[in-house]
Amino acid sequence: MITLITVTCVILAIAIIVLVLLQQGKGSDLGSAFGGGSSNSMFGALGPSNFIGKLTYMIVAVWLILSLLLAFLLKTDNAEDAFSEELIKEAQEEDLSKQIPLENN
Repeated sequence: MITLITVTCVILAIAIIVLVLLQQGKGSDLGSAFGGGSSNSMFGALGPSNFIGKLTYMIVAVWLILSLLLAFLLKTDNAEDAFSEELIKEAQEEDLSKQIPLENN
């Protein structure tokens, strides 16, 4: 499950990068590279703002929700290992404070 969400987040992140690069900027953008001198030539006179802008917002929303879900799943998956009684007792028994050198001024 975690691997599937991670792969999906990476694919969505790449899609977000591509969609942002395709959107019309204030100056020349990637769309002008396909059509010549006019920056609106790839998507017509109105530009990509309606469809690609909404698609970008939707993909970013899905990516954000999946990223938060992934963080929650990873936290709950590792919480039992990080705070197990055996590890806490082992850390208390080792008593590493004697091995730390102290400087006397």
